[in-house]
Amino acid sequence: MGAEEIDFKEAAPRLAPNRYLLDTSIVIWATAEPQRLSKLASVIWHDPGRIVVVSVINYWEMALKKEKLGIQDVAWFWEHRVLPYVDIEPLPVREQHVTEMLLLPQLHKDPFDRMLIAQARVENMPLVTPDKLVQAYDVRTLW
Repeated sequence: MGAEEIDFKEAAPRLAPNRYLLDTSIVIWATAEPQRLSKLASVIWHDPGRIVVVSVINYWEMALKKEKLGIQDVAWFWEHRVLPYVDIEPLPVREQHVTEMLLLPQLHKDPFDRMLIAQARVENMPLVTPDKLVQAYDVRTLW
């Protein structure tokens, strides 16, 4: 499907009410390495008029991959570097998310990415991600 290219100034009225679910890499980059964000991801992260959503899946993925991600204290990072900068409580995993994940084709093997895709579809949110495999799914992605 591919990520959408959007001119935010032109499309702002159409996009304003949207909530944006962040891929785990975007959560980390936005809070620790903002220079790695695309222009669009940076606009979404910094615009107080946009609702930025993180998932408990992001937290879980960081916890299990902390050495690879270079995060020593995941609980501290989540509480002090992520939660203060998002607009709502983390999105929990619901039954509908699991059901949707089970219906997804096996294009991507990472269970965290597959759950984020399912959550984005069920909650009708674009998923902000640079991941080309995620962008191949029938889910609205932005990068």
